[in-house]
Amino acid sequence: METNNIDFSTGSPPNNHIEATDYNLHFATWNLEYLKNAAMQLQLVRPRSLAWAIMLNALPSPSSDIISSIKAHRNFYSDLREKLSMDPRAVIDDDPLSQNEESAWKQHFCDNELKALILQDVVRTYPEEVYFRDKDVQDLMVRVLFFWARSHSVGYRQGMHEILAPLLFELHGDRKYAPDDISDTLKCYLDKDYLEHDSHMLFNAVMKGVERFYTTGEVVPSSCGRLPTSTSIHNQNEVVRYLERVKDEYLAPLDNELATHLAKCNISMELFGIRWLRLLFGREFPRSEIPHLWGFIFADGPVLPNLHYIIVALLISMKSSLLEAEDGAALSTLMRPARAPVTYVCALALHLRHPRLPRPRTPTPTPTPPPTPPTAPTATTHVSSWERNRYERLEYFGGVGAGLGVGLGAESSSEGSEGVAEGGDVARSLAALALLRARLPPAAAALAAALPRAPPAAVLPLKQILQLAALLQCRNHDLIDVETALEAAENQSPDAVGQHQIVPVRVQPQRPRQLRQQRKVKEVPLKVFHQVECQQPSDLPFLDPLRLRTE
Repeated sequence: METNNIDFSTGSPPNNHIEATDYNLHFATWNLEYLKNAAMQLQLVRPRSLAWAIMLNALPSPSSDIISSIKAHRNFYSDLREKLSMDPRAVIDDDPLSQNEESAWKQHFCDNELKALILQDVVRTYPEEVYFRDKDVQDLMVRVLFFWARSHSVGYRQGMHEILAPLLFELHGDRKYAPDDISDTLKCYLDKDYLEHDSHMLFNAVMKGVERFYTTGEVVPSSCGRLPTSTSIHNQNEVVRYLERVKDEYLAPLDNELATHLAKCNISMELFGIRWLRLLFGREFPRSEIPHLWGFIFADGPVLPNLHYIIVALLISMKSSLLEAEDGAALSTLMRPARAPVTYVCALALHLRHPRLPRPRTPTPTPTPPPTPPTAPTATTHVSSWERNRYERLEYFGGVGAGLGVGLGAESSSEGSEGVAEGGDVARSLAALALLRARLPPAAAALAAALPRAPPAAVLPLKQILQLAALLQCRNHDLIDVETALEAAENQSPDAVGQHQIVPVRVQPQRPRQLRQQRKVKEVPLKVFHQVECQQPSDLPFLDPLRLRTE
């Protein structure tokens, strides 16, 4: 893309630059070229989701008839939802036990199975974020992912929910913190009644550039959205071929020492690159930095043609740690969040694309200071509602969570919970979670009962404790299905991947001794089998053993 409108030597716009402000659709600052330049500098203004939609060609710039385009997308989603939300009981002479591919009942059971598959991922989306624990939000995500999967040949694949979640959170934030005095165009776009419609529009626009990384070669999902069981190693898919080209055509010429070291450690690009691409680096940085990174990526248009520069820049930023690590430690480093900030990685990616631009200085690591309580904004301090809400989240998670010894903050350091945990870390985290779920809710309930009229100074802390206790409640099931295989192990045989371990996360109350003596029942570890784990795929209706919301 053209970048001549930015002075990269100083990192500042030209003299004739018109500064954009939040929620002000001034045509001079909301044209496509201006938005691209602002995104390249990580300076997009709100509503940021609208800027994303314009850069991804989902919507035209506000100078055009943008309202008609918004209504057209919403009507399309309404028609799609009506078409795919069929009632099999309305079909005459259709047997519920029919195995005919044209049977409405069979499609109904397949749809329920696909919704259950999606819900298993949705309920685990950003577990530390209160917004995604809301049942209505989870149902919205299931519907958006289901209707998209049913209307696209690739179907649903694990990881798509982590593409939708940041988009939905951005759309929600743009609506929540919008001022009252906004233009009619923004009032139309920020209509809260169409959050689901706009989420589908933005998700569909992003998936145009990411969908190719979810394809699996010759393997085509069935009508229920599942992939058939493979008995042999299938051909390399698009994402593997893409990563091989990145290594041969970009990484090796730009940094042969690093490429040689990865080959020496027997680390192929697909072991970490598949996750990087399919999630758009959503786990490699703190979640607070993802909107800036995605704006930088979306500035190149809906095809996302320059993702390989982000991969190379991220690898180069981790070069010193990778060269010092041995084989296993190097792979572990690649599977953890990056230590370099988004600003450095994006600046380095720009330098790799345009070598005439100055190379950014390598950020020097600074010792992490001990955590201190955030300072509340004073009455004389001018802060936006978004910053004030950020302080409240820090105060809630950092204050109450730190007092309980758990790190739940969304604004945590780069070594927080965004990476892939080791086996020991998972065991310790689950043990701590089980203890919290067993002790905190009854303690909070007892505290609330003992203080029906709490002193003014205790009202807010008590409210925060009750909120945290409610957050720890496991709403859908008492077991967590921990998969020990790597996400990127797609080209391995089925026997080598997909091993599951059921881990209890809620402490059951002790039974009376007499009852335990009368009922000598042997406790057997449970296992939820997926259809893809069976030797042969089954055509039986999905029984929903976890009692998930699929009806």
